Amino acid sequence: MKKIFTIAMVIALVAAFTLPAMAETKFSFKGAYRVRGFMLSNPSLQADQAAVKATGTLGKETYTAPILATGEGPSQSWMDMRFRMESTFTVSDRLAVVTRFDALDNKRYGDPDTVGTSANIDWDRAYMVVKTDFGKFQAGRMAGGTYGNVFLDTETERDRVRFDTMLDKWVISLIYEKQVEIDGGTLWTDSDADVYYAAATYLSEDLRGGLLVGYGNVKAFSDLNGLQAYQYAVAPGVTLPLPYDSSLLLADPFVNANFGDFNVSAEAQIRWGKYAEFDRDVYQSGITMIDAWRKSAGLGPQGDIDYDAYAWNLEGSWASGPFGAEIGYAWVKGEDDPYDDKYESVGGLGDDWGKAFILTNTDSGFEATLGGHGGAAAAGATAGNLSSGSTAALNGCKMFYLGGSYSPMDNLTISALFANSKSESPGYVGYSTTLGATGNGGAPLPKDARNFASDHGSEYDLTINWDIYDNLNYTFIAAFLDVGDYWQFGNPYRELENTWCFWQQLQLSF
Repeated sequence: MKKIFTIAMVIALVAAFTLPAMAETKFSFKGAYRVRGFMLSNPSLQADQAAVKATGTLGKETYTAPILATGEGPSQSWMDMRFRMESTFTVSDRLAVVTRFDALDNKRYGDPDTVGTSANIDWDRAYMVVKTDFGKFQAGRMAGGTYGNVFLDTETERDRVRFDTMLDKWVISLIYEKQVEIDGGTLWTDSDADVYYAAATYLSEDLRGGLLVGYGNVKAFSDLNGLQAYQYAVAPGVTLPLPYDSSLLLADPFVNANFGDFNVSAEAQIRWGKYAEFDRDVYQSGITMIDAWRKSAGLGPQGDIDYDAYAWNLEGSWASGPFGAEIGYAWVKGEDDPYDDKYESVGGLGDDWGKAFILTNTDSGFEATLGGHGGAAAAGATAGNLSSGSTAALNGCKMFYLGGSYSPMDNLTISALFANSKSESPGYVGYSTTLGATGNGGAPLPKDARNFASDHGSEYDLTINWDIYDNLNYTFIAAFLDVGDYWQFGNPYRELENTWCFWQQLQLSF
């Protein structure tokens, strides 16, 4: 019923507000072409490593896995490109269609031709805009994953129906978003994920602030479709996908206030609800098997898993003439125990925040490689920085940063930043299914054996931003990470090496 209602609403809105007489369609576009250069020194953080035998007793808290003899991690150097264009087809003062595509997205210089792949041309956005006397409707594939300040943002493409209207200085937004749909043309009857948002945002010259609330009704894993089903180890080398539902509630307040030369910004996100709610009437036999495995590992019966995740950022900045400064703190709760009844991570700092180039930026080349130890992270952890998708991101962080900038000319800015970060919940996010990285034969390791050191390290960044012409920008970044013991992933015998990088980008906008 909800799908029929959504389709009917979109069709009705377009029919109701399309004027009989249309002006000639107008076309406008904007975009950019960029070239980037990367030079990363030892992103694996691996030093010259002598062979170390296993220590302690398998399955005990003191156990450490053996380490093979290896050399220092290799450096990496490459160039890539991207052409992006956004087009607007204006039918009338009230009607428009907006599209966007990327071509040769992140294609490296020297790679083969990408014709026939999504990397060649990726048409990622297309949506209609219908303006009425009481608000603006949008429907289609558009930007999503952002609100408020940049903290925790990960801009991506979402299939949405959206309504925005102005009430004095407030923008009221209502959004329906379809994230997963597996029903169409399949045997599945209820495998989808719907998210509903409502936001009130205040906008004035010196003050921006607001609150976004959301509800996610996720049944994408309710049928045994195997896409991302919650995996449990039932025996060494054997896993069972267990269907479940999720119901996420979130609140995202933010504020950004100017006081003359000073600015204060803050943002938070709170998540609660059910991360995994298992259907015991339908899947009791599978849960019984899981309970037997958990009992053999010294754990209680499998229960539902609740969200208990939150994060916040507070930043102050100052700018006067050619000088600027900033100071801030980010606190992101982390997840380190997959066997309890809480899921405590918002998933990282977000792909767009990018405050510290090595530790958080997703344009750096470190976002999927940091701490990789020769291509595969130690202790079964997932390599990568604190943005998203890695064990470090799931473990959360407590980051202090301090920066300053100087503009000797109107078109040139030189800035520096220092950041120190520690993991909020340092530990192994996962489980063992083989005699592999965790070395415990399918059973979960004791909690103390999963603990990592907390120190991510201290980072030092230098950035030069030069507007060569009005539409041509050059950016140079040099960054150095004094690596902390967190990246040993719980094994104190693993040798680490610091890392540094040079990064450049030339971008022409039009």
